[in-house]
Amino acid sequence: MPGPASLNELFAILLARDMRPDDRTIQVGANMPMARAAAVLANLTTHPDVRILIGLGVHALGDGAEPPAVHPFLFDPRTLAAEAAMCQGEAFDDVHRPDVFFMSGLQVDRRGNVNLLGIPDGDGGWKVRGPGSVALASMSTNCRGYYIVMPRHEPRTFVERVSLISALGDRTERERLRFPGGGPRLVLSPLGVFEFDAAGDLRVRTLHEGVTGDQAVAATGFDLGLDGDPPATPAPTDDELTVLRERVDVHGTLRA
Repeated sequence: MPGPASLNELFAILLARDMRPDDRTIQVGANMPMARAAAVLANLTTHPDVRILIGLGVHALGDGAEPPAVHPFLFDPRTLAAEAAMCQGEAFDDVHRPDVFFMSGLQVDRRGNVNLLGIPDGDGGWKVRGPGSVALASMSTNCRGYYIVMPRHEPRTFVERVSLISALGDRTERERLRFPGGGPRLVLSPLGVFEFDAAGDLRVRTLHEGVTGDQAVAATGFDLGLDGDPPATPAPTDDELTVLRERVDVHGTLRA
């Protein structure tokens, strides 16, 4: 019987579970091994016909092909064995095709905007400098839907309004600007799973085992609109963990 899931294993399983029946192309960005694992897990279970774009490699596992290795960094050579390869121009210019994309951020706000650039110091410099957001604006504008995975859940990371916008999630602004993509689907954090209500505000869908509503409220820099105790996040099943560990994350990257 598999042991308890790590946080990154939980993220991978929750992402794979939420894939929609008509998701056919999943593009994975840099240095998000839990997202790469989610794409492969979905391909091996519920989405046998999906096409996975990892870096410049194109993968499709429905015919029994060997899954790509899950390692911490996108361009680890072991992740690049694929059925086909894209040229660099296609990877960045042909951004209308992905159904699914993933991102993280230094900050996410109540409306689903993400900041991956940094926190200004008010004097023209930076208090915190992020990794930047290569292709993030294009992907978040055009893909049918994307997932936000936040490694920390604190008042300084879940904020009322982000300092800078790398990916525009605000539903009202996206409609005003006539963005073609579907915007953010879910936000995952160490505390729970969060979705957007009819008004476009971030709300609790579930909280992970052992997390209380009071803890979520205290860790969030805006009103979550909690009314009563949210349901618990469904735990990974033994079957999900077995496939994840024995066929997807065989090197244990997500458990490290």
